[in-house]
Amino acid sequence: MKSESVRKLTQYGVLVAFILILGLTPVGYIKLSPAASITLVHLPVIIGVYFLGLQGGVVLGLFFGLTSLISCFLNPDGIAAIVLGTNTGFGLYNIVLILCILFLPRVLVGAFSALVYRALARPERSNVLAMAVAGVVGSLTNTVFLLGGLYLLAFEQTATTFGVAGSALLATFLSIISVNGLLEAVAAGIICPAVGKALQATALLAKK
Repeated sequence: MKSESVRKLTQYGVLVAFILILGLTPVGYIKLSPAASITLVHLPVIIGVYFLGLQGGVVLGLFFGLTSLISCFLNPDGIAAIVLGTNTGFGLYNIVLILCILFLPRVLVGAFSALVYRALARPERSNVLAMAVAGVVGSLTNTVFLLGGLYLLAFEQTATTFGVAGSALLATFLSIISVNGLLEAVAAGIICPAVGKALQATALLAKK
């Protein structure tokens, strides 16, 4: 029992370290062009659910959200201006935005990918497909819920920040999902199973 607790704490520590490194440095964001980039910060959250389950996914998602909040202060961008009320003043509304836009999508990444993996994984199989599907679902969850939160809770501020008319904001978000979102989902569907299987193999060797 004690060795199992130590193993889990070690896994949490390693994954949280990767989340902090990716979330607080440029390493976590691969720029493909001025209009397209791939976010990698959610990958340790998804990989964590293979070993730590739903609870682990939620905890790791909270750390992902924490890096998003810290980044708003260290590297402020348009989303940071919206959630922190840079141009409107900070109040209770901004606390709601922080929780719903910076934290909720990240927690749901861990929750949804864990539930998908739990539903598809089988003890007697390699579960590469289950890992890949969980990776894709987790990645799309992050994109859709982040943009959805901005659209529903900060429509006018978001349209102003993106420099588009309100009527064009939905089309802009759909474009982001179809380019950045799908690129990130494909990356997650490839990277997460590869890393997950490698970690599983390492764990099996360590037990021998």
